[in-house]
Amino acid sequence: MHLFAVLLIAIFVITLLTTLLTDSDLNNIISVKRMQLIQSLVLFVGGPFLLAFLWSDKPVIYLQLKTKSKPSLYVLVAITMIAAIPFINLLTELNRQISLPEALAPIENWMRATELQLEEVTLRMLNVHAVSDLIFNLLLIAVLAGLGEELFFRGILQKIFSEWRNAVLAIWLAAFIFSAIHLQFYGFFPRMLLGAFFGYLLFWSGNLWLPILAHTINNGIAVLFYYLKFNGVQMPDLDIIGTGNTLYLSALSFVVTVFCILKIRKESFVK
Repeated sequence: MHLFAVLLIAIFVITLLTTLLTDSDLNNIISVKRMQLIQSLVLFVGGPFLLAFLWSDKPVIYLQLKTKSKPSLYVLVAITMIAAIPFINLLTELNRQISLPEALAPIENWMRATELQLEEVTLRMLNVHAVSDLIFNLLLIAVLAGLGEELFFRGILQKIFSEWRNAVLAIWLAAFIFSAIHLQFYGFFPRMLLGAFFGYLLFWSGNLWLPILAHTINNGIAVLFYYLKFNGVQMPDLDIIGTGNTLYLSALSFVVTVFCILKIRKESFVK
């Protein structure tokens, strides 16, 4: 009941602040960034902390933010996120090739239109030239999103689901919702796998900072890449590494990623 109450309050506050501080125009990137900032602070950061205060007299411990892990685990998580890029790109490419039955064509057209619109908005957000704008994007899209979404999806939802069912089902259910809420259907399965990886990081280590780090690195790489790209630095397109002529990189990426994940799992249980 507390969860639904907090969600309703958060939605009301977000709607109010969005109305007062933005024009809700997706063509106005400053307005879009304000909307994302409000959503991240109110729903994804404020909501979990409020719930943790309501449910526990030790909210930081409840959210698993006080658990310590070995420094090597943080390094392994960082390496895993970088190594996984080509394999994730391949999965995204395969996901994009999924077509619905002809009877569902109107739904598929809506999904593709929504996807394109969100991609265009995201690229406009990432198209910055000043260092100050890069820093703001890193804070908003990488740090704040990584912190807030992991607090909400892993710190709250996954914990709630694990109390209802078994832990593994909780991980995948939270990952499913995490991917679905982004409304980017042709990247749904890769994003769900990332969400599941974040969930397993928390399950194995009991330390929410590990999935926060992984999520932040995942978003931060994109922010840095597009900053360099939009400022004239010549480099391969980040989104196609591991596909087409570089398919071999996906195989290498898969092997290294699996090795790192197994290493993380092993190291997480060594105290």
